[in-house]
Amino acid sequence: MQAWGIGIIGAGGIAGAHASAWLAHSEDCRLIAFADRDTRRAQERAEQFGADYWYDDPLALIERDDINVVSICTPPFNHAELATAALEAGKNVLVEKPMCCSLEEADKMIAAAQKAERLIGVVFQWRFTVEFLRMRALIEEGKLGRLLLVQAISNWWRTLDYYKVWWRGTWEKECGGSVMNHAIHHLDLLVSLVGDVERVCAEMGIYCHPIETEDAASALLRFRNRAIGVLVSSTAVHMEEHRLCLHGELGSVTMPWRLVCADARYQSELEEWLAKIPRPELGGHMAVVSDFLRALKKGEKPSCDGLEGRRSIELAVAIYKSAITGESVTLPISPYDPFYRKEALMNYARG
Repeated sequence: MQAWGIGIIGAGGIAGAHASAWLAHSEDCRLIAFADRDTRRAQERAEQFGADYWYDDPLALIERDDINVVSICTPPFNHAELATAALEAGKNVLVEKPMCCSLEEADKMIAAAQKAERLIGVVFQWRFTVEFLRMRALIEEGKLGRLLLVQAISNWWRTLDYYKVWWRGTWEKECGGSVMNHAIHHLDLLVSLVGDVERVCAEMGIYCHPIETEDAASALLRFRNRAIGVLVSSTAVHMEEHRLCLHGELGSVTMPWRLVCADARYQSELEEWLAKIPRPELGGHMAVVSDFLRALKKGEKPSCDGLEGRRSIELAVAIYKSAITGESVTLPISPYDPFYRKEALMNYARG
C-alpha cells in the first residue's frame, strides 16, 4: 500500500486540524513538513506533530519529491497561487474554504488539476454531518415534495481584536467578509442541497468594525428549481445563530436537526426511514481527509472537488456584485463579467 507524503502550508490554527486528521490515518500517510511565512510557527507545528522539516518558503515544501499531497491552510488571498503551484508540481491538493477569491482563480485551479491529472479537494466538513446526509436523502428521494422556501442564517460575533490580524477584514487578503469567510459553509450547503441559484438580490454594510469588508449582509435567492430563499450573514451579531431551513410541500427540516410534517403519520414514517440511514463514522476534518484518501486510493474524485467548491464561490461573488451595483444578478457569471476577476472587488475597496 502506498504511503502518501503530506505537506501543510500555513501553520495557523486550522493547520492543527489538518495535521491531526492526517495523523489519524497514519497507516496511509506520513506528515513530512510544514511551511509558513513565520519560520518559528512552522517549526513549532513540525515539532508538535512530529514532522521532520519546516520552511518559510512554501515552494521549498512543494518541490520535495516525497510529498504527494499538500494541505493549504493559508489566508484566502494565496490559495489559488499555492494550489496551482502544487498541482503543476504533480501534487494533490486539499485546500481550506473558501477555495479562492474569484471565479477566475477557481477556474485556473480546476484547469491545473485537470492538466496535471491530480486531485483537488475543498474543505467543507459540514457535508459529513448526519444532518446534511439526512437532508440530502430527503431531497434526493423527494420526501419533502417540491421545495418552496429556504432560509440560511450565519450570525457570528467577532471582536475588534479578531480583525487586528494582518489579513482579516481586507478585500485584498481576506477577499470578503461575513459572506465569503463565515457564511461560505451555508452557501455550500445551499447549492449542494437545493441546487444552483439563478438570481440574487443583495445588500451589505459595515456596522461594528473598522474594516473594508462587510460585517453584515442579506440576500434574496431564486433557485433554478423555482424555490426562493434568503441568506443572512454577519460577524456583528451578539446572539450567534447558525441555521439552515428547507421547507417543502410535505414538510420542513432544519439544521440543527428538526423535522416537522403536517401529517403526523407521514412524519413518523419519515423518522423511521431516516433512522436507517447510516450515521457517519467520522466528522470534521477527519471526515474530509478520510474522503480525500478514499478518492486517492480509488482514483475517484473527492466529495467536494474543485468544480463543487467553485459553486459557493460563484454564489458569494453574485451576492457581492448585487450589493455593490445595487442590481439583481443573474447566474452564471460570465468570464467577460468584471466580477469574474478579483479586481472588481479591489476597485470597490479603493472607492
